Amino acid sequence: MRSILIFNILLLISFNVFSQTYWKIKNEHEDEILLTINLNKEKQTFEAYTRKDALKDIAGTFTYTLAKAAGKLKFPEIVFIEGKSQTIKDSLLLTGTFTYFDKQYPFSAAISGNSFKGRFIDRDKHRPLTGVKMPNSKPIKDYQYIISTAFSLTERNILNKSWLKSSEWIDFRKKIDELKPKIADDYELAASFVWLGKKLPFSSYEISKNRPSGKISIRKNAAAVRELKPNTALVEVNSMPSTKKEMDSISAIIAKKGYSNLIIDLRGRRSLKSNAANEWLNYLSDKAFVPGVFLTRKWFDANVLLPKTQEYSKLFKGLSDATIKQDEFCKESGRALNCVPRAKTFKGKVYILTDSKTSKASEVLAAVLQKEKTATLVGQKTAGSTFLLENLAINEEYDLVLPVADFYNAEGKNISKAGIEPDKVVSGEDALTFILKNL
Repeated sequence: MRSILIFNILLLISFNVFSQTYWKIKNEHEDEILLTINLNKEKQTFEAYTRKDALKDIAGTFTYTLAKAAGKLKFPEIVFIEGKSQTIKDSLLLTGTFTYFDKQYPFSAAISGNSFKGRFIDRDKHRPLTGVKMPNSKPIKDYQYIISTAFSLTERNILNKSWLKSSEWIDFRKKIDELKPKIADDYELAASFVWLGKKLPFSSYEISKNRPSGKISIRKNAAAVRELKPNTALVEVNSMPSTKKEMDSISAIIAKKGYSNLIIDLRGRRSLKSNAANEWLNYLSDKAFVPGVFLTRKWFDANVLLPKTQEYSKLFKGLSDATIKQDEFCKESGRALNCVPRAKTFKGKVYILTDSKTSKASEVLAAVLQKEKTATLVGQKTAGSTFLLENLAINEEYDLVLPVADFYNAEGKNISKAGIEPDKVVSGEDALTFILKNL
């Protein structure tokens, strides 16, 4: 009887010392994680983590163990937070370290009632986190439905249906199907597709939260042209205009300043829209021509052969055509990259900065300008991935990012995989310095 009483007392003490709660936490990009928070009230410490062993489940025990032994990974969870806790009035304050895969960030948060407000600091930038309390650790969304719908969209719209017969795709789908009953939050969903999709025969295949795409304003265009020297301007891919009206604005700025050298930075993962690539081609070239076409699954389902190059402009509308609709490219058989020079084209020297991440429409624009000797490419070899991607709606919250078209040049050749060798090979950040020294 006495031993039972002691056990019950110890059990009661343990409940008072340790507490566990569940939270749905949202980051600044609307991505959500399911966070379990364990408090040790006696030591005033805490641990918080996403689904237990999720990272190990995705990578596989063997790969995870090797990565952990090499010091690349510390925890088998995608997010793991640990640190000190203290209670001030009605608020619980947490401070510690936020670990995401192999990266660590300073973390702090305040919990009051059912509300969570926190942040982690990444390169001096404060990344806000907000959340609400959850009753249990069940997945915060129906990820099984989301994944199944994504696979259906893939089968109907992917550029090359033969990819779906490859061993890489079959293996990928099998592993995702095994994981999908376990997936608990957005981070785990994204990590599963990125990690397991590395060997797929196509790139940029993911599920993401859908977000309204912001339009580049005239004011932003003005800021996009950065003067490096009195006669030299730099334009970066993430702020390049994509419509004729926006192009009018930026070309007026360049003309007013009288720049004779234009450097276009196409490095990095940021993508240039296909219609933006066409607008820039119209501005930089004084020659009317059709350098190539983007073909979709719809073309290949209806045709055995590629279109004849002399029929590109007859068979397909241009990328600058106002009838093109966002995320509906896959419903067409293709679009032509059709250069129609503007009334006033740029007459100076053009330099394009490239690296191993230059891809999609950016890579196509670089290839065309190099071939026509309109621009000099400086930097590193491009990615060799000229696929155009679209965001296909899964539901009101999630999109499937899918390659739906690929580029074929004026000779009917596909330039994917090979990549483009720059005219001047220069490593890393030295590319811009190289150009400025050799102007």
